[in-house]
Amino acid sequence: MLEIKNVTISYQDRPTVKDFSMSLKEKEIASLVGESGSGKTTVIRAVLGLLAGGGRVTEGDILFEGTSLLKNTPDQWRRLRGTDISMIFQDSGAMLNPIRKIGDVFVEYIRTHENMSKGEAWKKGVEMLERMRLPSGDNIMRSYPFQLSGGMRQRVGIAMAMTFQPKLLLADEPTSALDVTTQAQIVRQMMELRDEYGTSIIIVTHNLGVAAYMSDWIIVMKDGRISDSGDRDAILNGNHNDYTRKLLEAVPSLGGERYV
Repeated sequence: MLEIKNVTISYQDRPTVKDFSMSLKEKEIASLVGESGSGKTTVIRAVLGLLAGGGRVTEGDILFEGTSLLKNTPDQWRRLRGTDISMIFQDSGAMLNPIRKIGDVFVEYIRTHENMSKGEAWKKGVEMLERMRLPSGDNIMRSYPFQLSGGMRQRVGIAMAMTFQPKLLLADEPTSALDVTTQAQIVRQMMELRDEYGTSIIIVTHNLGVAAYMSDWIIVMKDGRISDSGDRDAILNGNHNDYTRKLLEAVPSLGGERYV
Protein backbone atom coordinates (compact mmCIF):
# COMPACT_ATOMS: atom_id res chain seq x y z
CA MET A 1 0.00 0.00 0.00
CA LEU A 2 2.65 2.54 1.07
CA GLU A 3 6.29 2.48 0.09
CA ILE A 4 8.82 5.11 1.11
CA LYS A 5 11.97 4.62 -0.94
CA ASN A 6 15.32 6.12 0.15
CA VAL A 7 13.74 9.46 1.01
CA THR A 8 15.77 12.49 2.06
CA ILE A 9 13.85 15.51 3.38
CA SER A 10 15.54 18.92 3.49
CA TYR A 11 14.82 22.37 4.87
CA GLN A 12 16.68 25.17 3.11
CA ASP A 13 18.89 22.53 1.46
CA ARG A 14 19.86 21.07 4.83
CA PRO A 15 18.86 17.38 5.14
CA THR A 16 16.92 16.58 8.31
CA VAL A 17 15.78 13.07 7.34
CA LYS A 18 18.25 11.01 5.34
CA ASP A 19 17.80 7.84 3.29
CA PHE A 20 14.56 6.76 5.00
CA SER A 21 12.80 3.66 3.65
CA MET A 22 9.82 1.63 4.84
CA SER A 23 6.82 -0.21 3.43
CA LEU A 24 3.39 -0.83 4.88
CA LYS A 25 0.75 -3.35 3.83
CA GLU A 26 -3.01 -3.27 4.32
CA LYS A 27 -4.07 -3.60 7.99
CA GLU A 28 -0.50 -3.27 9.27
CA ILE A 29 0.51 -0.90 12.07
CA ALA A 30 4.01 0.59 12.15
CA SER A 31 5.47 2.80 14.88
CA LEU A 32 8.18 5.42 14.48
CA VAL A 33 9.93 5.85 17.83
CA GLY A 34 12.84 7.96 19.00
CA GLU A 35 13.72 11.15 20.84
CA SER A 36 12.42 14.61 19.91
CA GLY A 37 14.05 15.96 16.77
CA SER A 38 14.80 12.54 15.31
CA GLY A 39 12.60 13.19 12.25
CA LYS A 40 9.54 11.05 13.06
CA THR A 41 6.89 13.71 12.46
CA THR A 42 8.74 15.02 9.40
CA VAL A 43 8.35 11.60 7.77
CA ILE A 44 4.58 11.37 8.17
CA ARG A 45 4.09 15.00 7.18
CA ALA A 46 6.00 14.24 3.97
CA VAL A 47 3.62 11.35 3.27
CA LEU A 48 0.66 13.74 3.46
CA GLY A 49 2.44 16.58 1.62
CA LEU A 50 2.29 18.85 4.67
CA LEU A 51 5.93 19.75 5.25
CA ALA A 52 6.14 23.17 6.84
CA GLY A 53 8.66 25.98 6.42
CA GLY A 54 9.78 25.16 2.92
CA GLY A 55 10.59 21.53 3.63
CA ARG A 56 10.69 19.23 0.62
CA VAL A 57 11.65 15.74 -0.43
CA THR A 58 14.98 16.14 -2.24
CA GLU A 59 15.74 12.47 -2.89
CA GLY A 60 13.78 9.25 -3.20
CA ASP A 61 10.06 8.69 -3.68
CA ILE A 62 6.85 8.05 -1.72
CA LEU A 63 4.41 5.64 -3.40
CA PHE A 64 0.80 5.14 -2.32
CA GLU A 65 -0.91 2.22 -4.07
CA GLY A 66 1.82 2.32 -6.70
CA THR A 67 1.47 6.04 -7.50
CA SER A 68 4.04 8.69 -6.54
CA LEU A 69 2.62 11.20 -4.07
CA LEU A 70 5.40 13.64 -4.91
CA LYS A 71 3.79 14.33 -8.29
CA ASN A 72 0.38 15.23 -6.87
CA THR A 73 -1.21 18.51 -7.93
CA PRO A 74 -2.96 20.68 -5.29
CA ASP A 75 -6.33 19.36 -6.51
CA GLN A 76 -5.15 15.75 -6.21
CA TRP A 77 -3.96 16.44 -2.66
CA ARG A 78 -7.32 17.99 -1.79
CA ARG A 79 -9.15 14.85 -2.93
CA LEU A 80 -6.69 12.51 -1.16
CA ARG A 81 -6.35 14.18 2.24
CA GLY A 82 -9.09 13.26 4.65
CA THR A 83 -10.40 10.47 2.43
CA ASP A 84 -7.79 7.84 1.45
CA ILE A 85 -5.17 9.26 3.83
CA SER A 86 -6.05 10.96 7.12
CA MET A 87 -4.03 12.32 10.03
CA ILE A 88 -4.56 12.58 13.77
CA PHE A 89 -2.56 15.37 15.36
CA GLN A 90 -0.85 15.41 18.74
CA ASP A 91 -3.53 17.63 20.28
CA SER A 92 -6.67 17.52 18.19
CA GLY A 93 -8.23 20.16 20.43
CA ALA A 94 -5.59 22.67 19.35
CA MET A 95 -6.48 21.99 15.71
CA LEU A 96 -10.18 22.78 16.24
CA ASN A 97 -11.43 26.34 15.85
CA PRO A 98 -12.10 27.52 19.44
CA ILE A 99 -14.91 29.87 18.40
CA ARG A 100 -16.81 27.34 16.28
CA LYS A 101 -18.90 24.46 17.56
CA ILE A 102 -17.75 20.92 16.83
CA GLY A 103 -20.79 20.29 14.64
CA ASP A 104 -20.15 23.32 12.42
CA VAL A 105 -16.57 22.19 11.73
CA PHE A 106 -17.52 18.52 11.31
CA VAL A 107 -20.38 19.24 8.89
CA GLU A 108 -18.19 21.55 6.81
CA TYR A 109 -15.47 18.89 6.68
CA ILE A 110 -17.89 16.17 5.54
CA ARG A 111 -19.52 18.36 2.89
CA THR A 112 -16.09 19.35 1.52
CA HIS A 113 -15.48 15.73 0.55
CA GLU A 114 -18.99 14.43 -0.07
CA ASN A 115 -22.07 15.88 -1.76
CA MET A 116 -24.78 15.77 0.92
CA SER A 117 -27.12 18.08 2.79
CA LYS A 118 -26.24 19.68 6.12
CA GLY A 119 -28.75 17.42 7.86
CA GLU A 120 -27.22 14.28 6.38
CA ALA A 121 -23.71 15.48 7.24
CA TRP A 122 -24.84 16.20 10.82
CA LYS A 123 -26.20 12.65 11.19
CA LYS A 124 -22.97 11.21 9.81
CA GLY A 125 -20.94 13.28 12.27
CA VAL A 126 -23.06 12.12 15.21
CA GLU A 127 -22.68 8.50 14.09
CA MET A 128 -18.89 8.78 13.90
CA LEU A 129 -18.65 10.42 17.34
CA GLU A 130 -20.73 7.66 18.89
CA ARG A 131 -18.55 5.03 17.20
CA MET A 132 -15.68 6.63 19.11
CA ARG A 133 -17.68 5.93 22.30
CA LEU A 134 -18.49 9.55 22.93
CA PRO A 135 -21.79 9.70 24.82
CA SER A 136 -24.60 11.72 23.21
CA GLY A 137 -22.96 12.61 19.91
CA ASP A 138 -25.61 15.25 19.27
CA ASN A 139 -24.59 17.15 22.40
CA ILE A 140 -20.91 16.89 21.43
CA MET A 141 -21.75 18.38 18.01
CA ARG A 142 -23.39 21.36 19.78
CA SER A 143 -20.36 21.94 22.04
CA TYR A 144 -17.33 24.19 21.71
CA PRO A 145 -13.88 22.54 21.98
CA PHE A 146 -13.19 24.16 25.38
CA GLN A 147 -16.29 22.43 26.79
CA LEU A 148 -14.73 19.00 26.18
CA SER A 149 -11.95 17.19 28.02
CA GLY A 150 -8.64 16.41 26.34
CA GLY A 151 -9.63 12.81 25.79
CA MET A 152 -12.97 13.81 24.29
CA ARG A 153 -11.32 16.29 21.91
CA GLN A 154 -8.86 13.60 20.83
CA ARG A 155 -11.75 11.24 20.09
CA VAL A 156 -13.37 14.02 18.01
CA GLY A 157 -10.14 14.25 16.02
CA ILE A 158 -10.08 10.49 15.46
CA ALA A 159 -13.78 10.49 14.49
CA MET A 160 -13.13 13.17 11.86
CA ALA A 161 -10.04 11.36 10.58
CA MET A 162 -11.98 8.09 10.20
CA THR A 163 -15.16 9.57 8.63
CA PHE A 164 -14.34 8.37 5.12
CA GLN A 165 -12.73 5.10 6.22
CA PRO A 166 -9.19 5.99 5.06
CA LYS A 167 -6.86 3.34 3.78
CA LEU A 168 -3.95 4.94 5.68
CA LEU A 169 -4.07 6.74 9.03
CA LEU A 170 -1.11 8.84 10.19
CA ALA A 171 -1.08 9.49 13.95
CA ASP A 172 1.33 12.06 15.40
CA GLU A 173 1.73 11.39 19.14
CA PRO A 174 -2.04 10.88 19.53
CA THR A 175 -1.80 9.92 23.21
CA SER A 176 0.99 12.12 24.56
CA ALA A 177 -1.27 14.84 26.02
CA LEU A 178 -3.61 12.38 27.75
CA ASP A 179 -3.67 10.61 31.11
CA VAL A 180 -2.67 6.95 31.21
CA THR A 181 -6.23 5.58 31.37
CA THR A 182 -7.34 7.65 28.38
CA GLN A 183 -4.16 6.70 26.49
CA ALA A 184 -5.09 3.04 26.83
CA GLN A 185 -8.62 3.70 25.59
CA ILE A 186 -7.39 5.64 22.53
CA VAL A 187 -4.85 2.94 21.65
CA ARG A 188 -7.50 0.21 21.85
CA GLN A 189 -9.88 2.25 19.71
CA MET A 190 -7.22 2.77 17.04
CA MET A 191 -6.61 -0.97 16.92
CA GLU A 192 -10.36 -1.56 16.63
CA LEU A 193 -10.41 0.85 13.68
CA ARG A 194 -7.73 -1.26 12.01
CA ASP A 195 -9.81 -4.40 12.57
CA GLU A 196 -13.14 -2.82 11.55
CA TYR A 197 -12.08 -0.81 8.50
CA GLY A 198 -8.86 -2.54 7.44
CA THR A 199 -7.00 0.75 7.94
CA SER A 200 -3.20 0.74 7.94
CA ILE A 201 -1.64 2.99 10.60
CA ILE A 202 1.68 4.75 11.09
CA ILE A 203 1.97 6.08 14.64
CA VAL A 204 4.66 8.47 15.85
CA THR A 205 5.36 8.02 19.54
CA HIS A 206 7.97 8.50 22.26
CA ASN A 207 6.30 5.69 24.20
CA LEU A 208 7.94 2.36 23.42
CA GLY A 209 5.27 0.65 25.51
CA VAL A 210 2.54 1.94 23.16
CA ALA A 211 4.61 0.93 20.12
CA ALA A 212 5.20 -2.55 21.51
CA TYR A 213 1.53 -3.06 22.32
CA MET A 214 -0.02 -2.06 19.03
CA SER A 215 2.59 -2.35 16.28
CA ASP A 216 3.48 -5.04 13.77
CA TRP A 217 6.66 -3.12 12.87
CA ILE A 218 8.80 -0.72 14.88
CA ILE A 219 11.27 1.73 13.34
CA VAL A 220 13.72 3.44 15.69
CA MET A 221 14.95 6.84 14.49
CA LYS A 222 17.91 8.92 15.63
CA ASP A 223 19.31 12.11 14.06
CA GLY A 224 17.10 11.82 10.99
CA ARG A 225 18.11 8.26 10.15
CA ILE A 226 16.76 4.78 10.83
CA SER A 227 18.77 3.46 13.75
CA ASP A 228 17.01 0.10 14.08
CA SER A 229 13.94 -1.64 12.67
CA GLY A 230 12.12 -4.93 12.81
CA ASP A 231 8.95 -6.62 13.94
CA ARG A 232 7.82 -6.23 17.53
CA ASP A 233 9.52 -9.37 18.86
CA ALA A 234 12.81 -8.56 17.12
CA ILE A 235 12.93 -5.06 18.62
CA LEU A 236 11.93 -6.14 22.12
CA ASN A 237 13.98 -9.31 22.37
CA GLY A 238 16.70 -9.16 19.72
CA ASN A 239 20.28 -7.93 19.71
CA HIS A 240 20.29 -4.17 19.15
CA ASN A 241 22.51 -1.16 18.87
CA ASP A 242 23.19 0.95 21.95
CA TYR A 243 20.46 3.49 21.20
CA THR A 244 17.64 0.91 21.02
CA ARG A 245 18.89 -0.70 24.23
CA LYS A 246 18.82 2.68 25.96
CA LEU A 247 15.24 3.25 24.82
CA LEU A 248 14.23 -0.13 26.20
CA GLU A 249 16.06 0.54 29.46
CA ALA A 250 14.20 3.85 29.80
CA VAL A 251 10.82 2.08 30.00
CA PRO A 252 9.71 2.10 33.68
CA SER A 253 9.78 -1.22 35.49
CA LEU A 254 7.82 -2.49 38.48
CA GLY A 255 9.27 -5.12 40.77
CA GLY A 256 12.10 -5.71 38.34
CA GLU A 257 9.72 -6.47 35.45
CA ARG A 258 9.63 -4.20 32.39
CA TYR A 259 6.16 -3.66 30.96
CA VAL A 260 6.66 -3.61 27.18
